[in-house]
Amino acid sequence: MKCVSSLAVLLAGLAGLIGFGGSVRAADPLQVDPGHHKLEFENAYFRVDRGFFGPGEIAADFFDAEGVVIVALTPMRMRLHLPEGKFVEPPPAPAGAAFWAPPGKIRPENLLDQRMEFVIVIPRGSNAASQRVGDDALASDPQHWKVEVENDAVRTLRYRGDPHVKGALHGHSAHVVVFLTNAKTLLPQPDGKSFVSVRKAGEVINVAAGEHAPENLLDEPVEVILIERK
Repeated sequence: MKCVSSLAVLLAGLAGLIGFGGSVRAADPLQVDPGHHKLEFENAYFRVDRGFFGPGEIAADFFDAEGVVIVALTPMRMRLHLPEGKFVEPPPAPAGAAFWAPPGKIRPENLLDQRMEFVIVIPRGSNAASQRVGDDALASDPQHWKVEVENDAVRTLRYRGDPHVKGALHGHSAHVVVFLTNAKTLLPQPDGKSFVSVRKAGEVINVAAGEHAPENLLDEPVEVILIERK
């Protein structure tokens, strides 16, 4: 076997490049490898899958991966087998990492001696599919928001909120939220009413375009990854 170590060679060597398209393709991981992938939800802006591999497990066969945002719920260390006997080993990722993974025909293998779990966020539709409502979070509340990934399809933000902190009013386009910690959040509404959202670490939800000023009701920090559609 030949190991391709550099990211540049990885990007150049990945086979079977594909664009954004429909939800079912000839080598979709949900069909090819259902033992390690399951659908969370799908709409006009995203498809969200969950990946999970036991210690040393490998995908059942090759599948066509799209360009995606991956959010690591546990530490990750993978070998991506490529056609013709080649493979690549991306840098290990700690729990909570968020990164862009390029498209290609791959067969993932878990190199760790523990279970690996991650969320896969696949952009859907064309660019400018959803417009932001309200002010940009980075401008309104830069103390709590930072960019993790940005390209023509998505912008991925990390939010860290201290205990009992209320964020500044801001808005988003259609987005996905992955909870890295438990969360109990007070969300004021435009009509003056409020509701409390309670989530567990590892949950992933779909949220329509809109604005809010979330308040952390917990005695511990909250951290999420938010993927916006451009």
